[in-house]
Amino acid sequence: MVRTPPRSVVRLFQPPQESIIVMIPLSLVRTRVLSALAAVLLFPACADSIVSDCDVESGPLPVSARFSDIEQRVFAVSCATAGCHGGSNPQAGLDLTPGRAYDQLVNVNSLNYPTSKRVAPGASAQSVLLQVLRGSAQPSMPPSGPLSSAVVDSIAAWIDRGAERN
Repeated sequence: MVRTPPRSVVRLFQPPQESIIVMIPLSLVRTRVLSALAAVLLFPACADSIVSDCDVESGPLPVSARFSDIEQRVFAVSCATAGCHGGSNPQAGLDLTPGRAYDQLVNVNSLNYPTSKRVAPGASAQSVLLQVLRGSAQPSMPPSGPLSSAVVDSIAAWIDRGAERN
């Protein structure tokens, strides 16, 4: 007759109310092997509920519907360049460099569409800025290709919320 060493039952819990039962010889219970075994069994079991840097999609963070974010992450990068809306002679008289963009946009008539505001607070559909970004008015901006719809939607939300200097 083969004698089996006594065993201890260790129950490892994982969310939600599931468990894993492992039979471990008692001689191992008092050693560090149990801790290592528990770690090996427990962490893979609950990996779906752990978020790590690898689980998050890479790429830029979304642009918030705040002017400061739009100015720094959109206008300064995509618009306020020499030969476009920056430098000493900005196109359409529109300087979108940080610190100047707000006063150049909000409640200012467009040079290309003189009866319309570049940004009409509370009315993104009537704002020339949104019309050129969405391609419904010419010239379509930016000339290098359209901004993502998420970025344009953030700009529209900022305008529809009153185009605050925030």
